[in-house]
Amino acid sequence: MTPQGLAAAAQRTTAVLAEHAAAADRVRRLAPEVQEALLAAGFARHFVPARHGGVEGTFTELAQALATAGTGCVSAAWVGLIHASSGRMAAFLPNAGQEELWAGGPDTPVSSALRPSGSATRSGGDWIVSGRWDFLSGVDTAAWSLLCVAGEHCEGEQPRELRYFAVPRDHYTVEETWFPTGMRATASNSVHADQVRVPDSRSFLHSSLHTGSDDPQAASCYRVPLQGCSPPLFAAPALGAATAALAAWASGRTKRDATARLAVTRGAAELDIARLLLDRSAAVADQPPMDGGAVARTLRDAATAAQLVRDAMDRLVGLSGSAMLSEADPLQRTWRDVRTATAHGALDLDRSSAHYMREVWGWTSE
Repeated sequence: MTPQGLAAAAQRTTAVLAEHAAAADRVRRLAPEVQEALLAAGFARHFVPARHGGVEGTFTELAQALATAGTGCVSAAWVGLIHASSGRMAAFLPNAGQEELWAGGPDTPVSSALRPSGSATRSGGDWIVSGRWDFLSGVDTAAWSLLCVAGEHCEGEQPRELRYFAVPRDHYTVEETWFPTGMRATASNSVHADQVRVPDSRSFLHSSLHTGSDDPQAASCYRVPLQGCSPPLFAAPALGAATAALAAWASGRTKRDATARLAVTRGAAELDIARLLLDRSAAVADQPPMDGGAVARTLRDAATAAQLVRDAMDRLVGLSGSAMLSEADPLQRTWRDVRTATAHGALDLDRSSAHYMREVWGWTSE
């Protein structure tokens, strides 16, 4: 399939991402040129509603673009993913909130905190939001952040309910807390909000995002359950990185090396299988509605793809000797990035297997 739109734009930005990848790893943030390239490619606008100048794009094209960007820099691809997926989340805001958030155009970068934290209390028709939220990738350059508060800390909500609040950059502070093994340049730092007033128009319940919109007139990208579309996207940057690493590693081996030949053959097959699983999952997400079985298979396939990518990278590292011990070695950086990316909770194979066996096979925990 010939890449179009976002996928083709991502292909054109790969050289810029790769050029700055090593430095980004050292300084733990993306270069301004990379940030600009991600926005120019169209990641932020990919899921923005058409009425705000967005694309209302497909999961298939985004997954392709993320894998492509991942060949240049996993951290950059991940930030592109967060801008795109956060834009999709923001589309669940009431119309007035959407207009405010995208007043500056559809390329407004948005970050999000999926882990619930903080508290929210009522004040007239508004909310007063306070707390600290961790792991907001790309937050340093985001114009807005979506902050999640659990129901037990959100006045008037049911304990199991979650609520999101859209907060502009000048209403919170960012603390540098991101010191990971890999994906260092995502700058997934923490956010502090202190008594921030948020109107109802800039808030929405997680339940609508979790199930997807029930409006038959809504674009298909909004009518998909969160777990039915997000996991494959989280695996895509690592797939792209591992694919590029395998090609680079193979080019430096002698053709008479039987061990290398077997490693490349097996690794290429693993990555092909991972790509097929992610492609199928994205294609299913592009054709809503999705029942519980389809969601469970997507979770299973994304986690399995992530495991295949990890296995392929681990094998290369195991055969690379002491040269790979240097932080300056590109293979080590890719391995650290892949390991960090595939550790995301959405790609947990044990968790997804429990969901899959319950939904598809009818197994219970009893």
